[in-house]
Amino acid sequence: MTGGLDNRLIRLDLPGGVGVTASDDPASRVLARFFSGYDRAFVLPDEREELDGFEACLALNGSHRHAYGRTHSELVAVFEDEAGTLLGGANFLATAIDRGAHLPPAAIALNYVYVEEAARGRGMLRVILGAVRQLALIALGLDPAGPAPAIFIEQNDPLRLTAEEYAADTAHSGTDQVDRLAIWARVGTRIVDFPYVQPALSATQQPDDGLIYAAVDYPGAAVDAGLLHDHLESFFGISVRKGEEEAPGGVAAAQLAELAARGAPVALLPMEPAIDWMRSGRPVADHDSFRALAAAAAGEA
Repeated sequence: MTGGLDNRLIRLDLPGGVGVTASDDPASRVLARFFSGYDRAFVLPDEREELDGFEACLALNGSHRHAYGRTHSELVAVFEDEAGTLLGGANFLATAIDRGAHLPPAAIALNYVYVEEAARGRGMLRVILGAVRQLALIALGLDPAGPAPAIFIEQNDPLRLTAEEYAADTAHSGTDQVDRLAIWARVGTRIVDFPYVQPALSATQQPDDGLIYAAVDYPGAAVDAGLLHDHLESFFGISVRKGEEEAPGGVAAAQLAELAARGAPVALLPMEPAIDWMRSGRPVADHDSFRALAAAAAGEA
């Protein structure tokens, strides 16, 4: 892997003739290029970030680089072939977290990731995940050859979506909700066994309790509660709240307080048994979320 840093751009040459360009600048052409594909990929109203929201998050690289006593970098990235054809994109927040040498040195909130329809079936998701880890270490000033950052993602919960939401998102993306979870399971994704709620992305949106919170190829059977606390504090404050203080009693504060008081690590649940459960047609009505189903299915395995 080769690449270079040019002003506020990071460029990497990846295997297979794929190139990635990332930027932390809200005025960069990379944001417009990223948004062109993003706008086609995300349709559900409470999960969507509009262009001005991305601009606000990237602008915080100036004011919130060292917020909460940690180092951050919010980035957008586009993946292109040698002819300049857009293959995919990613938006993520990288946070340096020092919780001891036995834990990952950083955490990534993979806010949005997409693969263009014409580029699917080529292993692009694994390429993107590998590049995101590398970009995060470079942007944070950490050793690119050092331990990999942890990656966390939000995913649609098929048991929390309304029938209309399920159908609209599946029709738009061309991928069934359960099939999408299976794709992520193949790259080592497991569910964080924690009652996660995404705070509202803007004043006109609502908190979203219809999401699964998950870790991608995390090293170990559980996530350190302190690392998850620090990661979510930065993610909520920067990528979600965009530097704005939350109203007292908000959903972000409640989750952070629960993690701060917790001593035990947070278990990671395998996705495959729950996916098999749903595909087999077994009843799911007794489970109010995919996380609950995953816990039940894992107990039977």
